[in-house]
Amino acid sequence: MEPIPENLVEQTWQEVAAYTPDHASGEMKRIGEDQPELLAFMVEFTQDLEPQAIDLGIYLFFVVYRIFEKWHAGKIGQVSPDEIIACYEANADLMESLESAHYRFLERAAEVQLASQPYVIKYVVDAFFEVPEDDELDPLSDEDIGYLFLLIKTVIDVLNGKTDV
Repeated sequence: MEPIPENLVEQTWQEVAAYTPDHASGEMKRIGEDQPELLAFMVEFTQDLEPQAIDLGIYLFFVVYRIFEKWHAGKIGQVSPDEIIACYEANADLMESLESAHYRFLERAAEVQLASQPYVIKYVVDAFFEVPEDDELDPLSDEDIGYLFLLIKTVIDVLNGKTDV
């Protein structure tokens, strides 16, 4: 599948950021009806995190889903639990294998792995390192960032597979 354009990614996250709580709630319910397994994956796999990490993970899931939905005019195939878990395990294995890799290899592996949707990945990475507006909030730990990245990359990969028809 061709990469989603950067301007669509930018436009979509800005639209989502402007949603009222009621609008966001309605959209999340609709996404839950359209992709119940994918939403269940995110909820289940984030439930043991700190509230701030859970909120960011679910928000990023929501934005990423809307990006794919807009790019494909709402035509996203149903994602099965087996597809999600297979993709998650492949991504986890990849991340684990890269832990002790040489820096240059890591750089090249990142280019190859992120090539399918570079602007969506860029948005996600930028969101992790954005300074919280609320001074009360601490930045996420590196561990939480890595784990949320794994989850969101899994979402991106399965959605990419379901729209690559």
